[in-house]
Amino acid sequence: MTNVIRRILRIACLFAVMGPAATTAAEEWMNQPPMSADQLEQASGRQGVPVQLQLNDNQQSAVVTGNTLSGPSMTGNNMISDQAFGNMSGIATVIQNTGNQVVIQDSTQVNILINR
Repeated sequence: MTNVIRRILRIACLFAVMGPAATTAAEEWMNQPPMSADQLEQASGRQGVPVQLQLNDNQQSAVVTGNTLSGPSMTGNNMISDQAFGNMSGIATVIQNTGNQVVIQDSTQVNILINR
């Protein structure tokens, strides 16, 4: 199981370093047999990975000040359709605002743990 995960991570690192030149390696990876249900079950939930402590710190400092809103204010509709994420892949962040004069700050931290 760990060999399969290592292969996947190696390909991801290869893409990050080599970009388009890594296409051949990715095609080779795509020819690997699919993982069985048992293999997938063993890999879920970080099974077999020792507990590790990680601290992520994110500092944001936006300020809204001195704004004036007078008279009628229209904010519009705030909806996400049922098919909004139909073709999404990867990590998505959705932020919605239903008010006026608002600062929205967002951060996403992705942690990848590689053990050997």
